[in-house]
Parts: sequence; C-alpha cells; structure tokens
Amino acid sequence: MKVITVANRKGGTAKTTTVVNLAYGFAQAGKRVMVIDLDNQGHVMHGLKALGCAPQNDIAELPISHFFTSIVKCTENIYATNVDTNKANTNDSITLDTLRTWCDSDCVTTLFDIVLIDTPPTLSPQLMAALSAATDIIIPATPLPLASDGVQKLLTACRNAMAEKKFRATKLTILPVMVEQNLKLHRQELSVWYERYGRSKVLIPIRKSIKLAEAFAQNKPVFAYAPNSRGAHDYTELCKQLIG
Repeated sequence: MKVITVANRKGGTAKTTTVVNLAYGFAQAGKRVMVIDLDNQGHVMHGLKALGCAPQNDIAELPISHFFTSIVKCTENIYATNVDTNKANTNDSITLDTLRTWCDSDCVTTLFDIVLIDTPPTLSPQLMAALSAATDIIIPATPLPLASDGVQKLLTACRNAMAEKKFRATKLTILPVMVEQNLKLHRQELSVWYERYGRSKVLIPIRKSIKLAEAFAQNKPVFAYAPNSRGAHDYTELCKQLIG
C-alpha cells in the first residue's frame, strides 16, 4: 500500500486541490483510497462533499481522535477524515509514529490501496507525522524563483531525514502546479528544475485552469465538474504516472 503525502510549507500551492483530484483519479482507476486531512481548516471535504459524506463507524479507529470527528464515505472507493475544525490545532502534540502505525495497521492495509495525506502549510507535528508515514512525498510548487527556494529547503530536509531513516519514503518528487506555458519565467524555472533534479524527479505539470477553482467552489473534484477540462486531463495523466 502506498502512503502519499502532499506537502509544502508555503500556503497556496494547490496541496488540497491535488489531494482531492488525485483521490478521485485514483478511484477512477480502480484504487481504494483513504484521504487523511491534517490541515485544521478541513478543506479536503470542501472538495469532496458533493460526492457524498456518509459516516462510517466500521472502517477503522480514527488515527488522531481529537483531530477528527469521523471517517466518511464519499464514493465506493473514496473515504476521508472529517476534521473537527473547532478543536483541531496544528500545535497539538502528535508523535511521529502515531499516523504511520495507523497507516500500517491491518484494518487500513486490507481495505485501501492508497492513503493520501494533505498537510498544513506550517512546520507542525502534523506535517512531520505525515512525512514520517509517507512512502511517497510530493512537493507541489509553482515554477517561480522564490518558490524554488522553499522547494529546495524542504527537499534537503526530507532527503536528510530519509538518509537517517527517520522517514521511510523511497520516492521524493516535485509537482509543478498553476503552470502557464506562455510565461517565459515559468518555462525557465521548469528548465532549472529539470536540470537540477532530473526529469524523473519532476512530475507532469498541472497547468493553470479556472475549472480547478470552479470545481472546488462546487465541492467537487474537477473530473466530476469539468471532465473535459485541462485540469481533468492533467490530473488524469498525473495519476497514470504515479500508479506506474
């Protein structure tokens, strides 16, 4: 089973949009998906709740009981945690192995093929737990010089933790998001990423698309809102790449 953590310490980098659309794309490919929302704003359900949100009491014990209210069923193949936005606090103490142990438990590994984890844009216990639990780490970022600085710092920290066996992830990749191919600066920065990290470490770019924002406003993944849009196309191709 894969545990995919989507992380960036900077806000506004399409982390939640990516998690929501990967969940739907993986489900369309026949994968059983559990989505863990570790951002106390609870925005993952904003992108999924139009699909359905029936509480499921028989799936598994909640990984962080004080952070979530329930696990809900959104579709036949998508389940997600419902964040208690009144109580969840990004400063709450959580040990590095709490989430990892839950992801590795029999009740999770037998029911799901992929666990997707959304993270807060802060250096918090939740972020560290999500990175520790991950088998795959994805860092979404817009190809701009300032964003590249943050990506480099997080990459270095993750690589060091992986080398020291603090993180078990074997795959660490960058996801270009909100890409505008007609912008010279975006093209230049993407070229820098390809040269610096290698093409295998840079995932298929997600182009800027208003349909992605519109879909979220309708509480749907882009596939369910605008299946023929560039956003749906790009996330479909990304899912294929990640499933391998």
